[in-house]
Amino acid sequence: MYTLKFAQYNNTMKEVMSEEDTLDNILTIWLENKPTAEDKKHLKNAEDWAKYAFDNDKEYYVTFFKDGEPIACVNNYFETISVTFLTYHNGELFIYLYMVYDKGKGSHNKDVDGKIFLRQIELYDEDADKRIINKVLFRDNGIMNVKTITKTKRPEFRMNYEEKETQVNLSHNWLRKPQNYTDYEYLFDYQNILKPEYLDLP
Repeated sequence: MYTLKFAQYNNTMKEVMSEEDTLDNILTIWLENKPTAEDKKHLKNAEDWAKYAFDNDKEYYVTFFKDGEPIACVNNYFETISVTFLTYHNGELFIYLYMVYDKGKGSHNKDVDGKIFLRQIELYDEDADKRIINKVLFRDNGIMNVKTITKTKRPEFRMNYEEKETQVNLSHNWLRKPQNYTDYEYLFDYQNILKPEYLDLP
């Protein structure tokens, strides 16, 4: 059972922000301090804003908690839905997986209704000696582009970069759209959403 907070994860501070600060960010950054009269009616309460934003293709955040700890932060924006998966690492809240879905109409989905498309994956792994980032981008032509960045911390710092492309079947990348402003739990089942060959996931 999850509990919800309509708040943003701040990767710089390594914490989930308050709902009030999240709304302030939406107002100042995304609305550029120029909310419409209708926007202003809903900016007084974070959950009210989320309902309104979902129905009107505006940005909002919702973080899901399990047993009191944040496990995922969802950002629903105009053309995308991103899911940031969180865990604690050395006492800090750490992103270990990031997934981005397209919901806007484009050349790849012009004939697909009621679906979102898994466009991007980022997987992070870190220990005392190195940090590894795998970035996967799915192109419309069925090409999966994988970039692997390895940052070695000791005995001396160095960086290694690899890139490869593979032809894949993208039919598995289509999922249904969320039905309401909190309907995201089905996106947390990444082990079944992602094909085994995409990435080596825990």
